Amino acid sequence: MRLWRGTGKQPPKPDLPAVLANLIDRRLTDARCAGKAPLFDSLIDDEPEPQRRARLQWAASECSTCPVLAACDQVASELPDGEKTGIWAGRNYERPPGRPKTEPAA
Repeated sequence: MRLWRGTGKQPPKPDLPAVLANLIDRRLTDARCAGKAPLFDSLIDDEPEPQRRARLQWAASECSTCPVLAACDQVASELPDGEKTGIWAGRNYERPPGRPKTEPAA
């Protein structure tokens, strides 16, 4: 995690509305996937299967040199299974195509 100019503190969150600022997990600052989220998603509409497999393989390989790999693994472990899809810390978390998100039993 990058500290702010020798102060020992993290940089302030960008000036965003509170609802958006709370979506930012500071542990993932400088992640290799930052700004490239669709490339790390499980499914892209109308993407042929061979391209999807190649894209996900590339995405997982990007994680191997990511400076926040351990933090990403921790964040992924904290997410509920239904919210954890795509590539996280080099692992592919995906629901099979066409399978709906499951809701917890009441």
